[in-house]
Amino acid sequence: MKLRTKLCFLFLSILFLTNLVPAQTDPVIAIKNEINKWMRAYNQKDLNNSVAIMSDDFIGYYSGHPDQTKSKIKEQNEDVFKNKYLKATLSMEASEIETSGDLAYVSIKQKWSFQPSISTKPQIALEKGILIFKKQSDGSWKMIRSSTFPVTSLK
Repeated sequence: MKLRTKLCFLFLSILFLTNLVPAQTDPVIAIKNEINKWMRAYNQKDLNNSVAIMSDDFIGYYSGHPDQTKSKIKEQNEDVFKNKYLKATLSMEASEIETSGDLAYVSIKQKWSFQPSISTKPQIALEKGILIFKKQSDGSWKMIRSSTFPVTSLK
């Protein structure tokens, strides 16, 4: 009986203590999952899923470029993906995700790599930026705005 009581007390203590540790909220996890699906789709040259993270009214602001829409980015991705002589990859770190109601922002660091088959070294583009997400009526999170700028280091 003593062993059973001790085990029960240990279990309840662990359960109590794990609830004291701030857990990531469901929206944060959902947004991280969307970002991971985006990177995976881009790296696998999956055209439709490479823009699925974006809302239909998405606008991207990129230093030195005109505003970009979801359809424009899809066209650009299609050009990159169909080029059999180019290996393109995207890696990204979401260093901060904050939500409030149906809006969220994500602070990101991203690395784009483009390597032509005739080159021994890829061209690397490093960027930092902010992504704005909005919770959709179906409960999913879509990126509605983004703004990135080139940097020389991701530190």
